[in-house]
Amino acid sequence: MEKRSPSIDVKPMKNYKSNFEAHCKEHRQRISTGVLALDKILNGGLANELYIMGAETSTGKSAFMMSIAQNIAESGIDVLYFALEMGREEFVIRGMSAISFEHHRNNEIEQQMTTSDILYWTYDETAQKFSKTPYSVYERYADEYFQRFGEHLYIIEGGTLGLAVKEIAEIAISHKKQDHDRLVVVFIDYLQIIKADPTDRAQSDRKTKTDVAVTTLKTLAAQVGMPVVVISSIGRSNYNGRISTSSFKESGDTEYTGGVLLGWNWSGVTDQDNKLLRESEKKACKERGFRQMTLDILKYRNSERDNSVHLKYYPAYNFFEEDDGSWSVKNESQVPLSEGKKTYDFTKKKLS
Repeated sequence: MEKRSPSIDVKPMKNYKSNFEAHCKEHRQRISTGVLALDKILNGGLANELYIMGAETSTGKSAFMMSIAQNIAESGIDVLYFALEMGREEFVIRGMSAISFEHHRNNEIEQQMTTSDILYWTYDETAQKFSKTPYSVYERYADEYFQRFGEHLYIIEGGTLGLAVKEIAEIAISHKKQDHDRLVVVFIDYLQIIKADPTDRAQSDRKTKTDVAVTTLKTLAAQVGMPVVVISSIGRSNYNGRISTSSFKESGDTEYTGGVLLGWNWSGVTDQDNKLLRESEKKACKERGFRQMTLDILKYRNSERDNSVHLKYYPAYNFFEEDDGSWSVKNESQVPLSEGKKTYDFTKKKLS
């Protein structure tokens, strides 16, 4: 049987000139993340590209991604946030907590509410019983949350059966088709929880499943036309070391397929292999109420990499603010330890 040639349109480049000119003159909007420092190093914000952020567990990666998603939704752009790990209620409560802290930072007379204040029961030693904060105490934060983000933010839970990447793509494409001019941003929290497609026998191992997922999401971003932002966990062998492109190696071809790779680091903790220093920094963070976070650009096709965004993260309130990064370990020779009694000299690599 004669083998058919692939249906590929082969033409000289002179035939492409008019298409190229039209493409260059087209005003393609980039979408602001709401974080100016991040927008600057992303050349104006998010484009129709696949962004993958690698992070250790319990470092605030979901909180940061949701804060960006909320910023975008508040600007009037549709955000599809695929919550494959946490449910809608927890994300809403986290957002309400951040709003309460935001009012406090603006010197407004508002009661701050931590996530646990709203989500959990507390034990009253005097009354010797558990109680839950009444809804009326934080109702104004709920009202503001839904007023600011409710119209354009879609939190899509994975459900008991989970979601395969094909299902995620179909949901995003269907939403886009309702209005072809509509701007849509997709967030996936997170890559490793995407379910293997039961109809694809090749996805029997984790690496192949991940390769299929990132390739599909890359196609969704580039060909359908929407930014896709994905959180990726990293292998435990990469813990306690600053996240680099090699941290993605255990996750299939993520390192090569992602257009923009981001590394999320808790300064003094996830980038520190000295246990004493890690514990000291965790204690200091608890005492001052915030962590010092750095988001590194590890890979960025056709633009500059090795740029960083410095942030302060208040975990009790899921609140982030930009910082100048003057606290960064790489800019200091000494880091104070607990109660300021000792310091670790990075030039001599010893306590003093």
